[in-house]
Amino acid sequence: MTEDQRRDRRIVTRQKLWREGQGDATAETRDVSHNGMFIVSEDAPEVGDQLKVTFSNSEGEATLNLEVMWRGAKDADNKTGVGVRIVGFDKGRDVYERFIHRHMKSDSRAPQATLRPSAAAPPRPSTGPKQGR
Repeated sequence: MTEDQRRDRRIVTRQKLWREGQGDATAETRDVSHNGMFIVSEDAPEVGDQLKVTFSNSEGEATLNLEVMWRGAKDADNKTGVGVRIVGFDKGRDVYERFIHRHMKSDSRAPQATLRPSAAAPPRPSTGPKQGR
């Protein structure tokens, strides 16, 4: 899905999430929006699974109920990315919404005090126009 097809703008950020029922297992966001997020985990759930995660920042804590909408393949680090939609909050909806609002106002692609920007892919060398087709 392209950025133009998405309902909400995404904020590029890496935030640790604690998954309920997973002991010490954590997941990490790669981007978040008002209605969902992209997270990576070594023990990623399947499409259609419901999960509960806790998100903490300097303003407080939010517990979100999520549904997995898309699941990728494992990467070289043995992690799998999943696209999830937010289906509800057990607590902290205001904390999450303030986080989103604050970062929508600023340049979300620039490093923030509480965020670690995701690593950008190195530029690919140009091979020039294709010839002889």
